[in-house]
Amino acid sequence: MYLARLKKGISYAALTAIGIIMVFPYLWMFMTSVKAKDKLYSGGIFPDTFHFENYIRVFTDTKMLLYLWNSIYVSVIIIVFQILSAILAAYVFATMKKKWVQLCFVVILATYMLPSAVTYIPSFIIISKVNLLDTHLGYILSEAISIFAIFFLRQTFIQVPKEVVHAAKLDGAGHLKLIFTVYIPYAKNAIASLVLITFIYSYNNYMWPSLLIKSEENMFVTIGLRRLFMSQAGYGMDFPLAMAACAISLLPMFILLAVSNKKIINSMANLYVNK
Repeated sequence: MYLARLKKGISYAALTAIGIIMVFPYLWMFMTSVKAKDKLYSGGIFPDTFHFENYIRVFTDTKMLLYLWNSIYVSVIIIVFQILSAILAAYVFATMKKKWVQLCFVVILATYMLPSAVTYIPSFIIISKVNLLDTHLGYILSEAISIFAIFFLRQTFIQVPKEVVHAAKLDGAGHLKLIFTVYIPYAKNAIASLVLITFIYSYNNYMWPSLLIKSEENMFVTIGLRRLFMSQAGYGMDFPLAMAACAISLLPMFILLAVSNKKIINSMANLYVNK
């Protein structure tokens, strides 16, 4: 009994220590964002006076609101494309047992092993030939299909009970009805996980968008933050403003994580149990 309590206490202490280590960078970022410029190197994490006007200046002195809007709405469109295409492809690969279908799945999965940088040049050439450089549409089309999403949903779809599928077929359900009444409800937690993963990836993507997007009105938050750091945070000119912009840029991801947290945990638990 005593040994069990000791192990539990050590586990809680270790988790608390890890949590503090993980939270500290965000705490430092927030505390820096509410400091005055002349107090930045005064020492200590906590400021003498909280300058929340730095957050107001992010929207009045920069184009952060435009960058946020571009990143959010483009990420939402990409999520819709990736989830729909992944559901249809995963259904085919999970239900059709023909050799050529499974061979296609292996070939598609093999392309996931390629480094993303390898695809930059051919993708850039294709997008330039259709005159979609420096447009949101060009970036959306280049990210419309996710091999990871297809694989993730396929692994979830193959765990759907065969009895449920057979009963639905006896009721006259076709492929579309099976997808929307059996497979999607069964995989709702996995789909919620994919929504979060896709949003985080698209929202934080920097290298590929920086090659495509050049005009300021089309820039995403990652490119905008880099420009802000180059113009304002260089040599400590206005580092609190840059930190305030970083803190604001994290809000959409924190909100989405808070909303879908339980579904993500359930999805991962189901995959582990059924593994």
